[in-house]
Amino acid sequence: MLQYLNASAASLKIEQIETLKPGAWVRSERPSDDEKIALINLGVDESVLTDALDPHEVPRVEQDEGWTYFISRLPDTDDDFNDYTTPILFAISSEYMVTVSRDSLGRLWQPFIDGSAIATAQRTRMFMLMMEAISRQYQRRVATINRQMRAATSDVQRLQSRDIATLTEYERKLNDYLDALIPTNTATEKLLSGRMLQLSEDDRDLVEDLSIDFEQLIARCKSLLRTITNLRDSYRAVMDTRLNETIRLLTVITLALTIPTMIAGLYGMNVELPGAVESSPYTFWIVIAVSLLLAGSLSLYFLRKR
Repeated sequence: MLQYLNASAASLKIEQIETLKPGAWVRSERPSDDEKIALINLGVDESVLTDALDPHEVPRVEQDEGWTYFISRLPDTDDDFNDYTTPILFAISSEYMVTVSRDSLGRLWQPFIDGSAIATAQRTRMFMLMMEAISRQYQRRVATINRQMRAATSDVQRLQSRDIATLTEYERKLNDYLDALIPTNTATEKLLSGRMLQLSEDDRDLVEDLSIDFEQLIARCKSLLRTITNLRDSYRAVMDTRLNETIRLLTVITLALTIPTMIAGLYGMNVELPGAVESSPYTFWIVIAVSLLLAGSLSLYFLRKR
């Protein structure tokens, strides 16, 4: 998909246009080969465009031939290849703002289009607002993970293997978020130098606020990862304790049954033994009572001594 969008300084309403003109926003999602050629003809570097469509591309910022390229990553899109983050390219020139992604980003851009009041010719400020929208998406995803974790792990004693599997999925997702947020924040801080983009004082404040937002997200992700590690260690400790209790109980039962088994084995031999049934009809019950008494005493002793 390739769209041209524009908002004039008078209306400040982003609308689709049929013909590209200076100051427009070029929005490309899942570009076809013909659309890639159109972007290259527009001035977008072919190698950067290829990188932006790579699902494993790392966020970065660079400048070449009058274009500033900023590659970031978005959380949780419909990408079948990677469920957690996907790359997006912002290409800014003196005439155009170009965004390129390998996935459909209607959930990101439609609220942005409906809620933004900015002329598309203000490319730097528009770029900052777009990055703020990405930051808000991360904030919502991290907050959702936090709520789901609290609901799933409210009682460590009741944790089950499926809860640990859920925590592992959260851990993978948070690690993917960190892999995207840390280089994105580094690239954002590079913009403060003013060499990549010309920043007004207001724009500089926006970049600083954006960097602070990313730093807070990074800290929050790390905190949740530590929580997951602690919960997993707690689960392991609880399971080890349960296992030890089970082994202790089985050991006591085994020891308690040893004496009756030994006595039964002795009286089961085909030899003459004291107290044979022929001489005393109560021998069987006496043997049973003595066996149970010894087994019970031994069990009580070991259980009390833990």
